[in-house]
Amino acid sequence: MRRKPAGQPPGDEGTPPLPGLGSSARLPAGPAPEPAAHIESDTSRKFSPSKLDTYKDCPRRYRFRYVDGLRRRVETAETLLGSCVHRALEWLYAGIIHGRESSLDETLAVFDQAWTAGWSDAVLNRHKEYGPQHHQAAGRDCIRNYFQAYAPFRQDATLAVEKRVGFPLSCDGEEVRIEGLVDRLSRTGPGAYEVHDYKTTATLPGQAELDQDWQLAIYDISVRESWPDAREVALVWHFVRFGQTMRSRRTDQQRRLLREEIAALVARIKRDHVFAPRRGPLCDWCEYRGICPAWKAPAEASALAREYAVLDGRRRDLREKLHDLEVQARQLEDEIVKQAAACQVERLTCAEGDVFVSFKDDYHVPTRTHAPELYEAIEDRLRETPLWKRAAHIDLHRLLQGYDRGDWDEASARLIAEVVAGCAHIQRIRKATVRLHRKKEEEEPE
Repeated sequence: MRRKPAGQPPGDEGTPPLPGLGSSARLPAGPAPEPAAHIESDTSRKFSPSKLDTYKDCPRRYRFRYVDGLRRRVETAETLLGSCVHRALEWLYAGIIHGRESSLDETLAVFDQAWTAGWSDAVLNRHKEYGPQHHQAAGRDCIRNYFQAYAPFRQDATLAVEKRVGFPLSCDGEEVRIEGLVDRLSRTGPGAYEVHDYKTTATLPGQAELDQDWQLAIYDISVRESWPDAREVALVWHFVRFGQTMRSRRTDQQRRLLREEIAALVARIKRDHVFAPRRGPLCDWCEYRGICPAWKAPAEASALAREYAVLDGRRRDLREKLHDLEVQARQLEDEIVKQAAACQVERLTCAEGDVFVSFKDDYHVPTRTHAPELYEAIEDRLRETPLWKRAAHIDLHRLLQGYDRGDWDEASARLIAEVVAGCAHIQRIRKATVRLHRKKEEEEPE
């Protein structure tokens, strides 16, 4: 089955992300008028895995594509690479079915021919640092990796390539058909079938993700429906960029639950008359964003949004400037404190006013937030003294300030002094406060 390139959101093969898609971005295709806000229902009778995934991602995108018929396919370098690799492997196995064994060079030639025919200026290249030759070389590497792993291709018997398979499903009293295209269907022995899917993505999923994949699980049900002798159906993914193959299987219970899940989803689609848009990260990839009501806004609202964006930028700049000013102010305060201490004065005078500097003795102590280990060490020391019952429920800083003010009795004060002397993390410091008193402006004479 044709699959999407790396990084493309699930549920829409061949619909690539658009670089820089935003309020001013437009698709190459001409704009289509937005359909009416209400429709009767989706009357279709066939559903594919990608079609169902589209509805799960966004009902409005489903409506645009499958109900209103607004097709907007845009080819990218990634989707072209994937389709060309699929074309070459399809040609390879079609020949094997008819008794023809093809070489690597012949298969690469089929890929190159498909690439040359598909590449044009209309193909979107999201990574400008990589030209078409880079993507073509990556596709050729995919073919080489596959040949290295499977040539001469005698591990199984290929039954079909690009085979459409499916099964009927009853939904709210109506019969629909669930179907899709299998890249390759093979048989490894009596009653043993394999569903193969080629992946050209640049990411490798984990096994748990594949064990939950429902595209190939749908093909599992389809194969059993069409080939009653099927006792075993293996689901096989070929990640050809990595030269790696991954497998999964489904139990009878999993297949039964999948049927129920699909039937419930189809019923929800059939009952949907609104197809409300669902905003999310996938909107940046959506080819219908320009006509989606979730993103359209009147000119007045757009003007307000632009004004707010400009204001927010100015506010951000002012915050950065304020931060720089505060850093400079703290540096100046440090210099003023040093100068006042050196001159043994508490006031520095300038034309604008007086800067007063006051000093007081204080403690620098660890806090539970910034130095929890040191704070706990002091608490452990206090637990060994009668002060614990009194100090455990007050701030350590207040405890020491009370000691300086003489709030504690003689025995308690002695214990506090011992704690302070025994804890290197408690230090006496001298705090300085800088205040500016501006001179009042003289009144102008009348």
